[in-house]
Amino acid sequence: MSQPVQTGYRLFVAEKAVFYKKVRRHAISLPTDPVDAPGKAKLLLGRLFESKPVEGLYAIALNNCGDFLGVIKLAEGTVDRAAVYPRELLAFLLIETNATSVLLAHSHPGGRLDPSQEDIGLTKKLKELLQPLGVNLLDHFIYACSRPGKSAEWASLQERGLL
Repeated sequence: MSQPVQTGYRLFVAEKAVFYKKVRRHAISLPTDPVDAPGKAKLLLGRLFESKPVEGLYAIALNNCGDFLGVIKLAEGTVDRAAVYPRELLAFLLIETNATSVLLAHSHPGGRLDPSQEDIGLTKKLKELLQPLGVNLLDHFIYACSRPGKSAEWASLQERGLL
């Protein structure tokens, strides 16, 4: 028996497949209360930066209430830089988590606390990119890694008036 052919109809199927390669598994206990203060964000992120010899950039996705939706490593680079692709941040925030707010944080393995011009420029670029999409960039933290004789420190671009 032959199937009747329907004319005038076309079916387009698009499927997005995302593949993740498991490189390393992290088991970090996360606070369940809202990430509504810089101290809570630092607590959440600090363990990701400990004893990393290279620069890394992470994003924390939050909803309107400050509830944690997810965290993603956006970049990992060399001792003094990491390549960042805004497309990955947008996909994570809008498609994977449906976030309305985001916190960024990156490390300076050399221990320098002050943001570079590249750090400031990237932050402003991402803020301009996210605003029309309804995503608020709350802060961008810099984690100056500990080194002999000096403990780890945090800097907030928001607190410094650079956001």
